[in-house]
Amino acid sequence: MANLKKILRTCIFCRSKIEQKELLRFVYQNGSLLYYNKFGRSFYLCEPCTIKLKDDLSIKDSKRLEKVLQKECKDKENHVKQLKEILLDVR
Repeated sequence: MANLKKILRTCIFCRSKIEQKELLRFVYQNGSLLYYNKFGRSFYLCEPCTIKLKDDLSIKDSKRLEKVLQKECKDKENHVKQLKEILLDVR
């Protein structure tokens, strides 16, 4: 049997490299964040970071997340709130 490589992706929040199947995938489309499982440009969050996001973030982590989401989404709207809403509905 062929020796398959593990597909590694980077969590945008903690920058850790994790297998793709263990990450949650999101995309920015038409001005909003969406849970995503198709092909195309997207970004990933790991399980510990999603748990941290569901709970209250420290001011430092909150600003860091806003900065990362602005970079990914190319927009200055409040995407942290959208991401929390998605995570609370998904899990």
